[in-house]
Amino acid sequence: MGEGVTTRKAGDRVGVPWLQSTCGRCEWCQRGKLSFCPNQIATGITTAGSHSEYMVAYADATQLLPNGLTYEQAAPIFCAGYTVYSGLRFADPRPHERVAVVGIGALGYLEIQYSKAAGFETIAVTHSKDKEELAYKLGADSVVANGEGLLKEGQHDSLGGGSSSGADVILATSNSYKATADSIKGLRPDGRFVLMGVSTEPFTISPEILFKRARIIGSTQNDREHLYEALDYVAKGKVREMTEIFPLEEISMHMIK
Repeated sequence: MGEGVTTRKAGDRVGVPWLQSTCGRCEWCQRGKLSFCPNQIATGITTAGSHSEYMVAYADATQLLPNGLTYEQAAPIFCAGYTVYSGLRFADPRPHERVAVVGIGALGYLEIQYSKAAGFETIAVTHSKDKEELAYKLGADSVVANGEGLLKEGQHDSLGGGSSSGADVILATSNSYKATADSIKGLRPDGRFVLMGVSTEPFTISPEILFKRARIIGSTQNDREHLYEALDYVAKGKVREMTEIFPLEEISMHMIK
């Protein structure tokens, strides 16, 4: 414990997110939008130790772990879980709206669960046949291969207006921008498309997004309350992570893979 630390005590079980400290003086700090601070201190980027046996962290950056949540359960949530749950919250889905998750990988498998835990009809979008069964096990209501399939996916309009197809919110977690851009075909009017997956590919946007009056939103890790809620869902057993545990001395080998 550093001198002057009052918000934490020896023995506390905590995790450390990406953003640790900011300058407190720039425009973005003054606006309360700390993640945009150009002088921020970020775990594993501008300060070392996130893959060490011991590390130093700013006390105010640490997050207390819910009772009953193990370190192994909490670890993925401080990065992947925090990211995807922030995206879901930022999209602000409304009751009765449908949510689609593109890419069933390290981010997407958590996103499906968060969407279902929050009470939304959830569609998984993946061209990988071997991931269909997993998507259903995670709670997906349906699985489609691409944007065309998402466009056709829906439910009967009880008012007699025909089929209500597509998704109101698309949460893009894939590292394939080709698949990500293709999914926009299935976005409903006034829909929100949240980009969270990173790729070196060019991202091509169809003009149809203009006529749908849709929004494209970039999202990483947003409000701190999102981390609190993401951890709480796991602590309550509503979201389960898939992890493998390795000895610390093997970490370089597994990171290279």
